[in-house]
Amino acid sequence: MDSREAPVRPFVVFCALIASLGAFNSGVNTSALNIPGDSLRNCPGVPAGVVTYYPHSPLPQCIPMSDWVWGAATGMFAVGGLIGAMVSGWFSNRFGRRDSMILLNVTFFIGAILLSLATTSGQFAVGRIFIGIGSGFMTCVVSVYVSEISPPKSRGALTSTLQLLTTIGILLIECISLGLNSAIGWRIVVVITIAPTIIQMLVLPFCARSPRWLVNKNRVDEARAAFLRIRNGDIEAEFTDMLLGLNSAEEAKSNLDDKDSAAGFDSNAVAKDNSKDEGERQLSIGQVFAIPVLAVLTLKIFVVHALSQLTGINAIMYYSTTIFQASFGNTAQYVTIGVSGLNVVVTVIGLSLIDRLGRKTLLLISTGGMCIFCVIMTIAMRYNVSALQVVCIMLYVASFAVGYGMIPFVLVGECFPTYAIGPTSSGCLAINWLMNFVIGLIFPSMLAGCGPYSFLIFAGLSLIAFIFQKSLEEIGRHLGWYGINIEEELAKKNKA
Repeated sequence: MDSREAPVRPFVVFCALIASLGAFNSGVNTSALNIPGDSLRNCPGVPAGVVTYYPHSPLPQCIPMSDWVWGAATGMFAVGGLIGAMVSGWFSNRFGRRDSMILLNVTFFIGAILLSLATTSGQFAVGRIFIGIGSGFMTCVVSVYVSEISPPKSRGALTSTLQLLTTIGILLIECISLGLNSAIGWRIVVVITIAPTIIQMLVLPFCARSPRWLVNKNRVDEARAAFLRIRNGDIEAEFTDMLLGLNSAEEAKSNLDDKDSAAGFDSNAVAKDNSKDEGERQLSIGQVFAIPVLAVLTLKIFVVHALSQLTGINAIMYYSTTIFQASFGNTAQYVTIGVSGLNVVVTVIGLSLIDRLGRKTLLLISTGGMCIFCVIMTIAMRYNVSALQVVCIMLYVASFAVGYGMIPFVLVGECFPTYAIGPTSSGCLAINWLMNFVIGLIFPSMLAGCGPYSFLIFAGLSLIAFIFQKSLEEIGRHLGWYGINIEEELAKKNKA
């Protein structure tokens, strides 16, 4: 049986889940401060701004911060994410997807130590940067790694485990925070990130390396051995397909000099013929933009990633407890848990739909729903209709989770030729984290200044996202990148 038609090996699912622990860690740190935020900023039993200390300890029980400083300190997580995404291409190409994840886990340890021992807002912000570096790096590399080890038929669902583990991380840390919403509890919350870090570092060495990365390093024999570990059935056609930079059997058959089957093709010859483009050659982001067809594709995916943040999801993930406090008081934290639980459920539903309905359809459903429920949320907050607020936030999160929460990460691994994946994935995720920072920084002040009308801004951006997705044509090689000679394209650019 052809490996592309064979069932997914449990080992592939295992590798995807272990790699996605990096995304789980990102989710943990995204919402670690959502519920215990007030305990972190205000010491118990004293007026706001007054600092008290733990008995027999130089550590303060709280770190007072204004809304602006709090937004900046929270947003430093995204600044770190931006840095992590920017360096991910170099690290993952130099050390490999798997081994680079092991190396960069050290940033979670550094960040957790700084946060748990923080005495000032500056130290706290630096700790958030280190945590963000690990999260940004993992978010970028995990999507590429899982995409590269997954069978074509299951690639969408398996790559989406990144978003599933992210939402589970958010839900789990918020449940834990219910019992740690105290002067000592917030310091425990910020150090919990070490647990999944240790598990991933210990188990990742037993996972497969990326065959595509091995081919890029011209280690074809090792790539074949890795492929045998992650596939059932006859791998020859799919392996040759990968060497040619194809994703489907039909394209392979039509481009192999009219041969009936790729199985009989000399994979070593293919590797040699394509080594310039698919093996030795790795483009920089500047070279990607020097090739028109790749530049257009990259800009489109950049916009998808930017809008996935600017439409407001992390305003909810960072500050939902604050949003709900005006209507629900001390019970706001339980509403936050409900929102995060729904996020997990709908992400699971999205996993079952992504390879059935297609990427574009789910993106349209997602952005359309987000726009509608942001408008209704504005009305609910304006007239203080508590029940409607909860329903709107939940439906907004559900709309995001079913499409926009996972598809941008799937597109990164699917859309680009092998020689462009490193720089473009880093760029896409850098844009994602930059917009994440913008939202984390400005939302507390925006909510204080605009009140319920803050969500009209998100509604407008969701409408823009809907229109953009509606105009988005076929992606990947259908835009014309398959078969281009990158040396000729770059030479044309240099002559110009």
